[in-house]
Amino acid sequence: MSEPYGQSGRILAAIVLVGLLIGCLIWAGATVGDLTETQYPDETDVTPEPAAYVGDEVALGGYVVDTDPVVIATRASGYGRFTLVDANAQLRTDNAPLERGDRVTAFGTLEDDSTLVVERTLTREPTETRYMILASALGGLWVVGRFVRHWCIDRTALAFAPRKRSRSGRSDRGNGPRGTGTRPTARANDRRADQSQTDSQRSDAHRDQGDRTATRGEPRA
Repeated sequence: MSEPYGQSGRILAAIVLVGLLIGCLIWAGATVGDLTETQYPDETDVTPEPAAYVGDEVALGGYVVDTDPVVIATRASGYGRFTLVDANAQLRTDNAPLERGDRVTAFGTLEDDSTLVVERTLTREPTETRYMILASALGGLWVVGRFVRHWCIDRTALAFAPRKRSRSGRSDRGNGPRGTGTRPTARANDRRADQSQTDSQRSDAHRDQGDRTATRGEPRA
């Protein structure tokens, strides 16, 4: 059966699917808690030169390093500190007050080079990120294992082909001359053939003996 598009069609389809996958990853990674925040400057823009964004609406992400008042650091080293005004009052994802080490994304107006008047505050637990990564990794390994078990690469056709299996569900290699799948059956057939041959020989011998006995008992002419 001929393929409608051939190898070039499969290669083109693979390129398109990989491109869509990469695009989805980039799009998903660019989204934050609030989609409207993506159009505003973030911590990567504001931290190097905060004075240039005074009076503008920005979205700053970082870790809480102090709680009274709430201060975040936009860098893991502690650099890029900003005081968040009304951060707890505008918290949208949790009712508990912010604590040190919390991951925070705050949206609001930059009042000066180190103060942000918050309009919305979002938090994310570190366990959520770890759970997402672990679940994705386990799901990916399960899918790869299933694929490798049931499919192989046909290099001549540049395509994936199902692995060949016998009717019993075992590999064909196990039923070959070196395997153990056909040996018991072959031995049983040989024993039956030998037994039949022996029985036939015994029947012929008994028949000959009966003929000789009958001949001896006949009266001479």
